[in-house]
Amino acid sequence: MPERGYKESLEKELFREEFPFGPVSRRGFLALGLLTLAACTPVVRRKGVPYVRQPEWVVEGGRTAFATAIAHAGVAEPVLVRHYQERPLFLSPLEGAMSPYPLAGLYALYDPARKGKAPDWKGFFAAWRKALGEGETLLVLPRTTSPGLEALLQRAQAQFPNLRVARFEAWSLENVYLGAELLFGQRAWPVYAPEKAEVVLLLDVDLHEHPAGYLWWAALSGRRLPPMNRIYAVESGGSLLGSVADHRLALKPSALEAFLLDLAKALGVLPGSPSRDYGGFLPALVEDLGRGGLLLPGVHLSPGAQALAMAINARLRAPVAYVPPLEREPATPRAFLEAEGASRLVWAAEGSLPPLEGKRFAALLSLYPREAPFSLPLAHPLEAGGQHRDALGRLWPAQALVKPLYGGKGLEEVLAGLLGEEPPALSPEAKRALAEGRPLEEARPLALEAKGLEGRLPPLRQEAPLELTLRPDASLYDGRYRENPYLQELPRPLSRLVWDGALLVGEEEAERLGFLEGIRARERRGDPRRPLLRVRAGGREALLPLWPLPLLPQGSLTAPLSHFFHPEGVVFAAEVSPTGRDYPLVSTQYHGDLGEVEAVKVLSEEEALKAAPKEEKGVSFYPPWPQGEHAWAMTVDLTRCLGCGLCVLACQVENNIPAVGKEEVQKGREMHWIRVDRYFAEEGVFHQPVMCQHCEKAPCEAVCPVAATVHSSEGLNLMVYNRCVGTKYCSANCPYKARRFNFFPYAEAFLGKGDPRRAKESPLALLMNPEVTVRSRGVMEKCTYCVQRIELARAEAAKEGRGIRTGEIRTACQEACPGKAIHFGDLLDPNDPIQAHRQDGRHYVLLEEVNTWPRTTYLAHLKNPNPRLKEADHGA
Repeated sequence: MPERGYKESLEKELFREEFPFGPVSRRGFLALGLLTLAACTPVVRRKGVPYVRQPEWVVEGGRTAFATAIAHAGVAEPVLVRHYQERPLFLSPLEGAMSPYPLAGLYALYDPARKGKAPDWKGFFAAWRKALGEGETLLVLPRTTSPGLEALLQRAQAQFPNLRVARFEAWSLENVYLGAELLFGQRAWPVYAPEKAEVVLLLDVDLHEHPAGYLWWAALSGRRLPPMNRIYAVESGGSLLGSVADHRLALKPSALEAFLLDLAKALGVLPGSPSRDYGGFLPALVEDLGRGGLLLPGVHLSPGAQALAMAINARLRAPVAYVPPLEREPATPRAFLEAEGASRLVWAAEGSLPPLEGKRFAALLSLYPREAPFSLPLAHPLEAGGQHRDALGRLWPAQALVKPLYGGKGLEEVLAGLLGEEPPALSPEAKRALAEGRPLEEARPLALEAKGLEGRLPPLRQEAPLELTLRPDASLYDGRYRENPYLQELPRPLSRLVWDGALLVGEEEAERLGFLEGIRARERRGDPRRPLLRVRAGGREALLPLWPLPLLPQGSLTAPLSHFFHPEGVVFAAEVSPTGRDYPLVSTQYHGDLGEVEAVKVLSEEEALKAAPKEEKGVSFYPPWPQGEHAWAMTVDLTRCLGCGLCVLACQVENNIPAVGKEEVQKGREMHWIRVDRYFAEEGVFHQPVMCQHCEKAPCEAVCPVAATVHSSEGLNLMVYNRCVGTKYCSANCPYKARRFNFFPYAEAFLGKGDPRRAKESPLALLMNPEVTVRSRGVMEKCTYCVQRIELARAEAAKEGRGIRTGEIRTACQEACPGKAIHFGDLLDPNDPIQAHRQDGRHYVLLEEVNTWPRTTYLAHLKNPNPRLKEADHGA
């Protein structure tokens, strides 16, 4: 298995640093006593050099923001990049929603591991031209949606006839194009409008698996309030989108496509009758879809299943439009086989890497240096301009917001260098589009007419006893983000695993394999070890630890593409066998466990409409705090929370929160200020973000012996870091377990990539937000409601001679949330939407019985079940 986390335990490294004389003896203990007379953390003095000539756009203490588009897996995500003195520090969605990958990519921008030998671009271009003169040379690109890049490729192939181009992606969109060609006779890309549908059926799809996944949830979540839409899910794995469905049916991949065939017959798309009714699920779904339905299929379904889904949408008159394919040529995993067989290869794709030994010419273009005859750095997306299409088919311009830190070039610059040309510059129209924050070109709808599928439908997937689906990991995707600790330590949705991937199986399947009882026994002992299995599929195999997940049906397995790649597809008949070995897996699910309490309240739509706002008791022996100008508070709508973890990541980037490594997380020492609790219940899966509740009667404040945790007149529970001496009394007294303690200098180790002594000169110091203190060893920390943003808005308002406007302050978690589940506001502002939230019948307080009067409150999770399926046994 590849390495996880820091190469050596941070605790062992720091122990050796602080006890250089070895194990603690009596003499060592006396020496330690003398050492403690000094400060716990050394004061690092740095010289400040003033500007002789201040650069343009740099305002001391100020911010600027720029619009750009960042391509994830080739598809654009328009974002707004916040700069501080020419340093990109935070990203927020320009419209709709964004995935976690652009935001976490800020780490890669400053990562010193990107620095290799000084790149010899001239020598590389000369060697590449020589190789092209000797024979056919294969250039493997990632998914490309840029017309400018395609134009450069055409010119390069005209000038160098031996240049052959292939596109590689482990997670391909090709089946979608083939399905459209089967139904319409022309390849196309569907663009859905889920907000316009009354009933939505999710077919084996999740947020990070579809280019528009996060946009879908932004649209769907807006309809999860009365009058609500209704969501059904039919899936072979466990997905976040499926977890919020009102009804869910779990089937193996082959059975799922058979279900789609039965649905097409029930709706009259194909002749015949359905083979079964799936416990009443199918007839209830068919009836419901008739009042305005929409199918959202996963991109990995077979071409026949894609065509069926499109035909059903056409029959339902669903809100879907078709635009030209995002790619000129689809990127597929088969390009990996071409690369393995090529004698001359230039690999510029992401994800799995083919062997480069034994080739006449081999070059690797990547963000991080690797062992290769030629290893050249590609530019980070924030270091390169260009243009990319988004999931809706629109063309967005991208601009370089910082000069390349390590000599990297964008793909357009590489091809221009091969041609001996200057890299293309931004056009005046592209500059205007960036200034206005709009796309350069809108999508061009296609007028398509569906043809009958009878007699033309290719065979669907064949059933097997065990069926494996290789899916992108929610954090690492196909492995391209393996170097990013932000994503490695972000708990995976549902499993809550960190720093590892696992083979996910249902509990019934784990019991059939004979592992469930042993795993549960280890869970009770707190033993992180899990059985390591050998998984064989399609002639290839991988070693993966086992992790049972209740959502998966029997006979269905799921493995992350980041840990098991196959060049021939993503769905296979599989075999598993024990190796007799174990592997430790770390999950944060039970960190900060609140015990047997009703943490998430669930209501139906009818109950929510009848519910009356609950009157707060407000009984306390403590006197009231003096009331300031504002009364800050936050509400979290659990109906719109999907558990994606973007709030956790945004908080981490904004507030300089370090990643601590797998071993420290295993001990419960992760530093995230927000945790997302996940609950499995009869009604479904529920997610609840828990951060500092900013209690009016905070138990942490009364027990701090040095007044490090104090209460502000505006309702904030504040931490005075330079007072904190690390007694941890506040953490012990917090009923919500929302405080984090720096047992070691985690921040310095994070910046120094495991070595705290290298923190001072690390480029990762540029990643730190200068408006937030970087905490060190011995300090307690927690959510601050992004107090730095509050003070910035206060200063701006004072400068302009006005008060803080309604909604002017947005916390980092609120900005990043795709479902708009988090709202931060002022209880003293009569125009603030938080007033309506507090008067909603769904409003409640977490752990109300402890009487802490939290300023962070919740709105109950709403469900909209079909009355016909409430009592039905359909495997939901």
